[in-house]
Amino acid sequence: MGRVGKLTTAHGDVTTPTLMPVIAPSDILLSPRQMRREFGAELMMTNAYLTLRSFGEEAEKRKIHGILDYNGPIFTDSGGYQILRYGGVEVSPEEIVRYQDAIAPDIATILDIPTGVQTTRERAAETVQVTLERARQAVKLRSNPKVMWCGPVQGGLFSDLVAESAREVGKLDYQLHAIGSPVELLEGYRFAELVDLVMAAKQNLPPQRPAHLFGAGHPMMFALAVAMGCDLFDSAAYVLYARDGRYLTSEGTLKLEELSYLPCECPVCAGGSPEKLYDAPEDEQVKLLARHNLHVTFGELRRIRQAIVEGRLWQHVQLRCRAHPRLLDGFRRLMSYRDFIERFDPVTKTSAFFYSGEESAGRPEVLRHMRRLEERYEPPPLPILAIMPAFEGERPELPEPEKTHLVKLVPPFGVVPEELEEVYPLGQLQVPRELDPEQIRAVAESLSSFLKQHGERYEQVLLFNDKPRWGNSLVNACASVVKKLKII
Repeated sequence: MGRVGKLTTAHGDVTTPTLMPVIAPSDILLSPRQMRREFGAELMMTNAYLTLRSFGEEAEKRKIHGILDYNGPIFTDSGGYQILRYGGVEVSPEEIVRYQDAIAPDIATILDIPTGVQTTRERAAETVQVTLERARQAVKLRSNPKVMWCGPVQGGLFSDLVAESAREVGKLDYQLHAIGSPVELLEGYRFAELVDLVMAAKQNLPPQRPAHLFGAGHPMMFALAVAMGCDLFDSAAYVLYARDGRYLTSEGTLKLEELSYLPCECPVCAGGSPEKLYDAPEDEQVKLLARHNLHVTFGELRRIRQAIVEGRLWQHVQLRCRAHPRLLDGFRRLMSYRDFIERFDPVTKTSAFFYSGEESAGRPEVLRHMRRLEERYEPPPLPILAIMPAFEGERPELPEPEKTHLVKLVPPFGVVPEELEEVYPLGQLQVPRELDPEQIRAVAESLSSFLKQHGERYEQVLLFNDKPRWGNSLVNACASVVKKLKII
């Protein structure tokens, strides 16, 4: 469900998916201007509650763009993260709505109540209801027509509550929505539960509205989140990790003190060494690491956008999710939602289908082919069916070609009638010669299903069996037509 979009704000357009670097209004390490110039950051995030505490009425006069000395798009959070971390804030939901209207960010957020993941169902239901009440109230309080508003979704690990929250806030006048309470899941590498949370929200939010995933800032998980339809991310990880001597990569996090080489091509790393970084004065080291972390982050987002344009996002997600077993758990959980995902997946793409592991058998293209073969396909009225596994060399001769309907077995798609073999992606795929168990299983199931549905119409069934590659799986799949089966 990944998409490249354009979000138009009062201070300019933003290309999504993108990260909003979080900037503490009273402790700016890298200026928004530098982040835009050096890293291509288009949308910044700061905290309206902390702005209120630090600047008060001054920010109402100078506006948030004056406080940050930045004339580009700015998104403000409302203090919900402080509620999650510290239990509360010293501001009312009405006050923070009016304050954001006054300081005039491009996008503002209501003061929601984060559910978190360590809570009872009763408390989770309460956070959903209170957040919805505040969302409804904020629609009436808003007064600045130039400010876009974000309506958060809560519910935590209770998918039915997340779905209810998404449905109800989606009915209100909001331009964006944020999926709340993922931070503890992200910190604990609980990616399978994160997938359930995000998908419960995405299946019930208006699809045309951008979706923001609160607190997600590590490049290793961006591809998975974008595949679920997340458009915006925010994080202060680039600086928090830098202060702890942690070095981000698109596959995980490394400790600076343990590096022998700098495995990156960014300007910080290309002319440096771990020793130079490690021996630098503390303030300089933090700034250099923060710059590296942002280069890696925005580089990964550019790769994701390019993968979307080329139609190979799923392949990119597979690559990234092999970097950590918990990410792989999340990716496999995502495949349980493939019926929903298939509705949004493009029917044709500009890139070939690459089989790069057993998860490829769960791609939307495979599901679509199998579903359409069952629901839309009618074989031609010929008396003989020839079943032929895909061969790399010259195709075997058919005994009576004018009377024979030929179907090929193409892993992982299964049965592919000869007259459809050039339809995308059946004729535009690359599959390893060595079959894995998932490919064999998928093809055998497809063949068995096809023969149960259409086998009676044929007088004879020919199976060109390639036993060294397929074992007995193809013969077993022909059980419904065994009386008319001839194995060649």
